[in-house]
Amino acid sequence: SFLQKVDKLPHGATWSCKKISVQGNRTDEKGEPLHEDVELWMRDPVECIKGLIGNPLFKDHMVYAPARAYTDSAGHHRVIDDMWTADWWCDKQKTLPQGATIAPIILASDKTCLSQFCGDKSAWPVYLSIGNIAKEKRRQTSARATVLIGYLPAGKLDCFTSDARSLAGYRLFHHCMSLLLQPLVAVGENGVDMVCADSFIHRVYPILAAYVADFPEQCLVACCKENHCPKCQVPVDERGDPLTSQMQDPKLTKETLEKRKNGQHPTEFDDYGLCAVYTPFWANLPHTDIFLAFIPDLLHQLHKGIFKD
Repeated sequence: SFLQKVDKLPHGATWSCKKISVQGNRTDEKGEPLHEDVELWMRDPVECIKGLIGNPLFKDHMVYAPARAYTDSAGHHRVIDDMWTADWWCDKQKTLPQGATIAPIILASDKTCLSQFCGDKSAWPVYLSIGNIAKEKRRQTSARATVLIGYLPAGKLDCFTSDARSLAGYRLFHHCMSLLLQPLVAVGENGVDMVCADSFIHRVYPILAAYVADFPEQCLVACCKENHCPKCQVPVDERGDPLTSQMQDPKLTKETLEKRKNGQHPTEFDDYGLCAVYTPFWANLPHTDIFLAFIPDLLHQLHKGIFKD
């Protein structure tokens, strides 16, 4: 009876499992295509956001509108030290109805090897947080301001030949992320009423603002090869040079992939090093620029890339 009472206590978003059957390009002895069944474990990201933005423990660390901070009263020296003090939030706020509250979504994913001694089992967790919570509170492990929203399948995809396995992995990743983030499409466009930590009901628009990943996963998300930049259009042989490159355009990228899907051969496809992922998971997310969402990977891009540490 005690466990039954515990189960009745308020809890977060429930877990669900979706079976996905992947058909490869290899065949068995009978000439039938090989299949691989994988599992996608997920929680509703909208419910997870409701749990975070409505948590009374974050009441004194929650912000609902952008602001500009300065070190002097004259407003000459601006300070950008949290998400709501940057230009991104101000720019997005102007595109939404008056009174709207933005919930800047911070996603993080990292394929992780679970054991090197008992096989090569891997897990691929996806985490979510929101930029409304002050970074001093959000980065505290004990605050539980970052929640796990899904486990992506980390199968070997042996049903594909070695030359097709990488592209199949790209497509499976984006398909699973599309299923995982599907609830964000409607609420990002129309908003949803949420009871926030200040006990008031706000019309909240969850918008993907940042994606935390290492460099290989940034390329995976951006649908580009790993010898290209996932953020800008710098040529391969000019990477690392002190120059200013134009940022990648999500609209142009989607148009290029659509042309490739229809059998055309746009020059941008090779120039930007794109992979044939025709439906990126971020394509339908409202108000989202995935290329601006990437933040620097300090380990691989700074310590190992610049300082060679």
